[in-house]
Amino acid sequence: DSPPVAPKDEDTLGVHITIDEEWFKDGITAEDKTAVKLQSIYGLNRNSDFAKIVQKHLKINLSHFLKSGEKRKLLDSTFLASASARVANIEYDIKGSEMLYKRDLTAFDDRVKELFEWKNKDSKDYMAPYFPLIQSSGTGKTKLMHEYKNMTNNTDAHVHVELILCQDGAGPGTSGASEGSIFSNTLDVSKFDAGESGQTGLCQWLDMFVPKEEKKVVLLFDESQHLMNKHDAWHFRCIRWWLRLPNRPEGVNVVSVFAGTTTRLANYYTEPKQSTSSRDAIMEYLGGDKLYPPFYQITTTGIVSRTDGTKFGRAGEHCEDWNRVVTEFDVAAQYGRPLLARLHLKGELMPALGSILLRIRGGESELSLRKSYSLLATRLQMGQVSFDVASELVASGYAHLTHFSPENNAVAEIAFLPDPVCAWLAMTQMIGDCRLFGTSNGVPANCSNPASFWSEKAIKIYSSALCRPGKGDVGEVAAAFYMLACADELRYTLNPDHLTQLSVPLEEWIARLLLQSKGDTKSVISVREPARAQVNFIQVCRDYLRHSVDEIQRSGLLRHWYLAGRASYVYASCVAYDILVPIQYNLNGAPHYCPMLVSVKNRVKYSENQRSAAIDAMKNVLSKAKITTGVCVLLLIGLEDTSHDEPSTLHFQVGEISTVVIVVPEEDDFGATKLALCSTCGGGEESEVMASHADLALGAYGDRLLRTSTKVNDPSKKLLEKISSGYSEAFAGTSDERMT
Repeated sequence: DSPPVAPKDEDTLGVHITIDEEWFKDGITAEDKTAVKLQSIYGLNRNSDFAKIVQKHLKINLSHFLKSGEKRKLLDSTFLASASARVANIEYDIKGSEMLYKRDLTAFDDRVKELFEWKNKDSKDYMAPYFPLIQSSGTGKTKLMHEYKNMTNNTDAHVHVELILCQDGAGPGTSGASEGSIFSNTLDVSKFDAGESGQTGLCQWLDMFVPKEEKKVVLLFDESQHLMNKHDAWHFRCIRWWLRLPNRPEGVNVVSVFAGTTTRLANYYTEPKQSTSSRDAIMEYLGGDKLYPPFYQITTTGIVSRTDGTKFGRAGEHCEDWNRVVTEFDVAAQYGRPLLARLHLKGELMPALGSILLRIRGGESELSLRKSYSLLATRLQMGQVSFDVASELVASGYAHLTHFSPENNAVAEIAFLPDPVCAWLAMTQMIGDCRLFGTSNGVPANCSNPASFWSEKAIKIYSSALCRPGKGDVGEVAAAFYMLACADELRYTLNPDHLTQLSVPLEEWIARLLLQSKGDTKSVISVREPARAQVNFIQVCRDYLRHSVDEIQRSGLLRHWYLAGRASYVYASCVAYDILVPIQYNLNGAPHYCPMLVSVKNRVKYSENQRSAAIDAMKNVLSKAKITTGVCVLLLIGLEDTSHDEPSTLHFQVGEISTVVIVVPEEDDFGATKLALCSTCGGGEESEVMASHADLALGAYGDRLLRTSTKVNDPSKKLLEKISSGYSEAFAGTSDERMT
């Protein structure tokens, strides 16, 4: 082995990679093996665990890269560092997929146009003509900028757009992007050291984008987190300083967008009075001290299911492109973030599952509370966290940023949107005996833990005030946890080798919930038989749509929710029930869908009269909606005395409303009751619109999302109207034939 390469400066850690022979697939030449084994990487991180994290990622991706013929890139040591940390190449399918949904593009274009006013009227107030583009990985930030560049350069002769990839010690440096790339240039920040000479060089590099004639220029910087790594974001501040220079040629106006997953891009970054790394203190620039708010309203979750999700057919049918039977996981995977959906459609998701799981887990074998929250909230929506934790989960996980305050950057809200791939991976971690992932995939072999382990983690998360649930939400979360744990246990019993069949028979699942109440968890049927009714949810999402049950059914949401593997918490002011679970049943050989209403009562005592009233309230909801087939579940959790409760049963029947009362015992196997009883320590409707946009993409009635008291000119109403209009335009004339 060659020795580690010496660090270039105090901020660079030279790390040598050790690669075991068993990682290689058959057919790899000895020369390639030797070349790969001798690689070293530069990690711009003082943390010594960086090498371990990269090595885990590398172990997963190595055979995939070699198999797909990417040997030349693989042998570049710095590419190893960046590619192993990504689920897919940053340019993956950008050119190959059509952008039908244009709402985000229109909104982005409007925001860029606002920046051009900086030089004329905003410079006294705002620091510089730029805004950050911030959202979690795989939502379409690069695709959005690529489409904006093409649209603008092809339609507006007075505006020129450059899409620039930021890197640190990798790629073609400042000589321009590779042939065929979507990027017009690459900025290698390692070429510019902090100090006077580095600043001069960087400004000269930027000057090449300034035209001599009258023109507007938009510089789009992708992967901008690389601008933030050294010396208190020195490279970012230099570019910001350059944007503020007043001595542009007459009529030239230059603005910029910095895209990435880190909320640090929206930070202020003050300058010292006597700066040695920039000339800000000399005041040779225009600009006030306010920041333009970040653009994070990317509303792409679920849209692939409307555009491409019908191409491979229904679950159980044979797919010719894949040469295998379509599974329920295949169908569900189309309902999440675009990157993962597109990977699966092209048959390239499976090699990336280990990397996605490590991203959710944070690459740690011993889970911190923050990473435990990431896994739990992916399935349960536990509540809001601090700004720092929210920022970390957006930057390094799959949390979706739904609110960010430009006035006070210590305020941010996140949601874990419908994301079946991430939910499925999180599920594999919550089944104690699950061994779908092992050391051969780069994931610790013992990474799965029983549900009781995760309820203890959830209790610690709440009791430590890491997470702040909404009023009454803890009981709902505990109930959802209990229902998911019973379904996971049954699902694993029926199909332990793959877990790609997500549905479980309704009556067997209810029996599992009831058997817990009687202290018997072993007598559930272990052989799968055809069932008339099934539930199919691995994730419970927060739903702010104020739909009536009949509107949910008529709009097709029950079918979409079922196919996506999700149930939903309902809006806070819904008094009759708390959780809605879609049920699929067969009638005359065709699938039909009906609702299961779940009312959760986290009480010390609940009388027979109260129980009857709660059941009647749910039945009345279905009766008013003229729904004749459905299920009403009263789930009691936290009762101080469950010894006198009589066992209950459920028999599903088409044309009837079936009811059942489930009493979760104080000492249930999963720890759900302890979670419901644990001690615990949000903005506004715009955040709710962002968190619910996936349902709007599926055809939900947008006018049922906002409160009745919401004013006409409220920003949330305007945002909702634009999103709904964008979906209507994008999908006009399309048909969703998967289940018709």
